[in-house]
Amino acid sequence: MSELMRYKGRRSLITGVSLEPGEVYQVSPLDRKYGRDGFWVEVSDGKDKCRCPYESKEAFLNNWEMANAGVL
Repeated sequence: MSELMRYKGRRSLITGVSLEPGEVYQVSPLDRKYGRDGFWVEVSDGKDKCRCPYESKEAFLNNWEMANAGVL
């Protein structure tokens, strides 16, 4: 399952995908652990994809928020 989410972290370039604050991306959880309690997500800008690790749910929520339906 993937969700449309708005990025609210710092501007980043991750494996060819430029994450810009305020922009909406498709975010999908991956079945892969990161460290002890963390996880990975796949982020798509509609053209390219990248994978991002997060140490915890709180770290993820510091960078992402739900986007309104129909915004992309």
